[in-house]
Order: sequence, then C-alpha cells, then structure tokens
Amino acid sequence: MSKNILLKFKKIPLKIVDEKPLFIPEEDFKNIEEGLHSGFLNRFKTFLKRFPQIYSFIFYFIAPAIFLGREPKSIFSVLNKDSLIIDLGSGNRRLSKNIVNVDIHPWSEVDILADAHDLPFEDNSVDGVVLSWVIEHMADPLKVVSEIHRVLKKGGYFYLSTNFITPYHPSPKDYYRWTAEGLGVLLKDFNVLELKPHVGPTCALLSVLQEWLSLVLSFNIKILKDFLWIFFVVVTSPLKFLDLIFIHYKSADIITAGFYVIAKKG
Repeated sequence: MSKNILLKFKKIPLKIVDEKPLFIPEEDFKNIEEGLHSGFLNRFKTFLKRFPQIYSFIFYFIAPAIFLGREPKSIFSVLNKDSLIIDLGSGNRRLSKNIVNVDIHPWSEVDILADAHDLPFEDNSVDGVVLSWVIEHMADPLKVVSEIHRVLKKGGYFYLSTNFITPYHPSPKDYYRWTAEGLGVLLKDFNVLELKPHVGPTCALLSVLQEWLSLVLSFNIKILKDFLWIFFVVVTSPLKFLDLIFIHYKSADIITAGFYVIAKKG
C-alpha cells in the first residue's frame, strides 16, 4: 500500500510477517492467531475470508443482517481523495486503494499488523479512521476510542458501526453492545454528526430467533447447533428485507440490531 510511506510511526515494528510490519508483541500475536482458529464457525469464517468476494457476498446477501445506513465508504464524502485514512480491523476487504488496512491477522489485503488498543501511529497524523463492526470485539473500547482520537488530526473524521441487539459472535472474542445513548458517551470527546440505525429491528429479531431455534433443536450438541444456525440463517434471511420499511420507523432505534456513527474531532 503506497500510502504506508505517508504514515508517521511512533515506534518501529517488532518484525515483518508476510511482508507486513508487526506492532503486536509476538506472544499476543500468537494467542490472537490461535483464537481466530478455535471453534467451527470461527474456522469457517477465517477460511471464507481468504476469498473476499465470496465472503462479501455471504456477509451482505445471506448473513442475518441487511445494512441500510451509511457504509464505511461514506467517509470519502467528507474527506478528499488525497486524505490519509486507516481502516482498523479491515479483515480482507479493501474499501479503496487510497486507504491503509490495519488488522491483527495477516490477511492478504492487510498493510499493517497492529492492535487498536495501542496504535503505532504518531499523534494527529491521519485524516480519517474507519472502525466497522469491530469495536464490540475490543476488550477496552474506551482505550480504542482514545487511541483513535489521539491519531486523528484536528477536524479528522471517524466512521464507526457496531451492534446493539445481536447475539454473541466471537471473532475471536465478543465483549460489548451499545444503545444510541451509550455510543454518545463512548464518543464524548468527538462531535457526533450522525448516529442512526444501520441494521434494523427485523434483523435483530431474526438473529435471536436463529440462535434460539438452533439451540433448541441441537439437543445440546455444539457442532449440530452450528450447522442448524447456518441452515436457519439461509432459510430466514429473505425476511430481513422487511427492514427496508421498518428501519425508518421512529422507534426503530430501541430494538435495532446496530448503529453507525459519523463523528469529527474538534
């Protein structure tokens, strides 16, 4: 990624992994890798992420959710094409060639291996940050948001999306959920420009129903539950399109599956 050369680092990498600079202590990096490959669904997800187009198709069209709010690419509408933007927890997607991907796993599309709790970049050094469906997996989200605030330039933009009513889904861990009010507190040091439902109430209902049905019919057999969950997701996923209507209801935010936020550093 050519924009890597524009980044200002506050520390040197510990080593190079798959041609990517590693800023995570090696023991922690090893534990992360082991966690990503534990459990059938985690292994299956990790396998699919090796094929970004297939994974994106499943994520957007077959998965329990339909994303109806602003997508991460909306950050480009408030920043020019020459802006330095980092995508934290990018996985194996690349939103644009003009973006720097940061993750804890060396996917092919990742540029830098780093932990969002301890970003290797200098203060006030980037124009924009994307953190999409990741912060719920962070052990200390306040620290993560503080780090993002630190590395953003004054007037820089922050795009965040995260869960509200959604079942547990480790990747490799899963810690938190937020209401709209909770997100306001989390982002108290930012100017919040937009905070709206991103995944609607029908998706929230379906995600719980899919888990409940697979649990009840699994006879307490974990691997059977996982396969049943995949089956019920596929069978019930067409119902999520009801949220094309219901996400616009005034009270949708009290039972929405997730929110997106666009915020600015003052």
